[in-house]
Amino acid sequence: MERSEIEAFLALAEELHFGRAADRLGFSTGWISQTIQRLERRIGARLFDRTSRRVTLSTIGVRFHDDLRPGYQQVQYALERAIKAARGFDDPLRVGFLGASAGQFVLEAARVYRAAHPRSEVHIQELQMHDCISGLREGAVEMVLNTRPLAEADLATGPVLWSEPRYLAVSTGHPLAGRDEISLEDLAGVTLLRMPDNAPASISDDRVPSRTPGGKPIAHGPPVSTFMEVLGLVGADEGAFTVDGQVTRFYLRPDVTYVPFGDAAPIEWGFVWRRADETARIRDFNERAVLLSRSFSWL
Repeated sequence: MERSEIEAFLALAEELHFGRAADRLGFSTGWISQTIQRLERRIGARLFDRTSRRVTLSTIGVRFHDDLRPGYQQVQYALERAIKAARGFDDPLRVGFLGASAGQFVLEAARVYRAAHPRSEVHIQELQMHDCISGLREGAVEMVLNTRPLAEADLATGPVLWSEPRYLAVSTGHPLAGRDEISLEDLAGVTLLRMPDNAPASISDDRVPSRTPGGKPIAHGPPVSTFMEVLGLVGADEGAFTVDGQVTRFYLRPDVTYVPFGDAAPIEWGFVWRRADETARIRDFNERAVLLSRSFSWL
C-alpha cells in the first residue's frame, strides 16, 4: 500500500465524510473517492457503506482500520524520531575535548547552547591523545574540540576558533631550556616523543616531523598516549615534545620548561565531527562556538 492510500483510508474512517477527509489531507473529494475505490478493488471487498446521507465503515472496514491504525502510528512515530534526530535538538549532544583550555571553552560553549535550546542537554567528555579521533569515529562523542591540521576524508572540520603560539617542551636540565627562543632547526638536536600510533598522520607529521625545514634529520623517541605521559617523559629528559601556548597556563611543572619557537606557525584549534553524521545540532553548536571564540577569555 502507498502511504497516500493509508492516509486516505484512515482519514475517511475517522471523519466518515468525503469532504472533511479531503480537507484534512489537502486533496480533492474526487481524489479521496478514487483512492478508496482503488483500495477496495485491491482488497476485493467494500471498506465503506455509502448512501446519499452518510458514510460508515463496513464490517471488513472496521477490522481493517483496527489492524492498520497501530502500525501506521508506529511508522509515524519512527519517522518523527528520525526527523528529530536529524534536527538534533532533543537528544543529548555528546561533545569531547582534548586538554584543559579546550575543556574550559567547551563548558562555556555548552552553556551558550543550552541557553538557546533549554530542552537540550550537552554531555561533555574529556578525551586523551590516543582516543581523541578514534573515540569520535567509534561514536563515543559526536564532535571533538581538537588541534589542527586535520585532513581525514571521513571527518568534517569547522572554522578555526583560536590559535596558540608553538613551544617545545623540554626538561629543565636540557641545553635548550635556558634559551629565550629556539628555531625549528634546533629540533635536529633533540629526540621528539612520538604521537600515538592511531593519531591522524597530518597531526603526527606536524608535531613530530622527521626533518627540519633545512633537511636535517630529527630523532624520534617512544610513543605517548596521554599528555600526562608527555610531561612525565619530558621531565625525565626522555625526549621533547611540540606543544601550544595553553600549556604555559595550565600545565606548569618544575621539571619541564616550555621554550617558544621564533619561526614556527601557531597551532590552531577547532571542532571536528564525522561527515556522515552531521546534524543540525552539531552545526548549531559549532556556529555558537565560533561566535563565542571572538570574545572568550581564558582564566
